[in-house]
Amino acid sequence: MIEIKNVTFSRGPQVILDEFSAYVKNGEAVLLTGDNGVGKSTLVSLIGGFLKPDSGTIEIIGNDISKLKAHEQAELRSVAPQRRTFDLAFTVQQVLNFVPMKRRSEMTQGIIEDLGLVDLIEKKVTELSIGQQQRVSLALALIQDADFYLLDEPFAAQDKGSINRILMVIEEMKKRKGILVVSHNTDALRSHFDREIVLG
Repeated sequence: MIEIKNVTFSRGPQVILDEFSAYVKNGEAVLLTGDNGVGKSTLVSLIGGFLKPDSGTIEIIGNDISKLKAHEQAELRSVAPQRRTFDLAFTVQQVLNFVPMKRRSEMTQGIIEDLGLVDLIEKKVTELSIGQQQRVSLALALIQDADFYLLDEPFAAQDKGSINRILMVIEEMKKRKGILVVSHNTDALRSHFDREIVLG
């Protein structure tokens, strides 16, 4: 379980999260929603260990992530950021190969197929559309073997078919893992998730 306990986080004088508490259990997909600027991406960064709370704790399977090294955190959670910039002309296959074989999920090939990346595998990632790059970024996170997955706006720049592909992957993965998904498209997506956490 991911347990967020009384977390406060500020940027300068602005309080983004104020003694916020929530949880994500293994085996469920949770939708994280709220207006722009309420702290959704900030919360993902805090759980991901990229930011540190001013107060409160975040635990993953009983481990306080502030006390874990980066590689120890990586074994517990994997993050797909809202935007990942691909500057170098690697192929999609080369990008996915950034994840070592020993760290890959047993579902890796299925994830690549389900996200519609098979026909793109030898293409340079810098030549792909924004939506295609987003699916490569998503795959890069999902093929890592972890207990929890944090997906920040994975449906952005996706057409209906690709959204359905991503939902299918989430549905399959939540049978074994816990998944937290940030999205604005709540009306269309709410029925596909077990719970919703609303910020703000």
